[in-house]
Amino acid sequence: MRNRGKLILYALLLLLSGVGSPLSAQLTRDENLSRFDDRPLHFGFYLGANTMDFRMGHYTNVLDNPVFNANPDLKSLGEVYYNGIHSFRVETYPLKPGFSVGGVVNMRVNRVIDFRCTPGMSLGSRQVKFTENINQYIIDPKIGAQLYPGLTTDRYLSIPSAYIDFPVGFRYKGFRSGNLRPYIYGGAAYRRDLESKRISESVVHLNRNGYYAEVAFGLDTYFPYFRFTGEFKFSYGLNNMIRHDADITSTTPLPYYGYVLEKLNSNIFSLIFYFE
Repeated sequence: MRNRGKLILYALLLLLSGVGSPLSAQLTRDENLSRFDDRPLHFGFYLGANTMDFRMGHYTNVLDNPVFNANPDLKSLGEVYYNGIHSFRVETYPLKPGFSVGGVVNMRVNRVIDFRCTPGMSLGSRQVKFTENINQYIIDPKIGAQLYPGLTTDRYLSIPSAYIDFPVGFRYKGFRSGNLRPYIYGGAAYRRDLESKRISESVVHLNRNGYYAEVAFGLDTYFPYFRFTGEFKFSYGLNNMIRHDADITSTTPLPYYGYVLEKLNSNIFSLIFYFE
């Protein structure tokens, strides 16, 4: 009986070792492109989706804009056309999807750091909503109270963009596990907007050049013939996009509410897929 128990135990051990061998082989299978990260230089391309947004700062009273001190006639013109309205609220609404495409140049610095340049093009659009708080000047003369609280008038402005992108930065790579490798990215970007601003320039004057700080995180996946990467990137605009200028002699002067913006910075959120 004791010998039979030993035989059964020995058979179970053999069975487990037989089953465990293919399982172990799966878990420790050969890595695809095992020498890929050792290349001093490689190239690729990317496709992505983006959402463009603005960070805004605006004057509580539109007359606080310095252009009205420099152009008294502009102030008088605004008072006539806008019936004493001095307060406007501005926001980006709603957010809209866009598209990105470009190339990749990757240079190995050391075992865990790469330098990357990813020039490309980003197409997108923002819609800006100007809200006029008309309850600020409708007052009941009998009791001195405001009437119609919360009543507003909205104006919408669509601002399309076609950016030429020139981002550069460094990737810090984590440990590779099988065919997966996570990383984080930090860098900077210069963008030039090529889109015609014929419509939006009738309301706000914007700079075409933008400077950004960028952070991202992603995951490399190694296939037999290429490396595929999914990445989420946030681009934080550093420079003020608003140009504070006015021309009272222009045949198409800016509307009164266009001067309420004091600062306008760009934000871009991107989901990018790299093929290298």
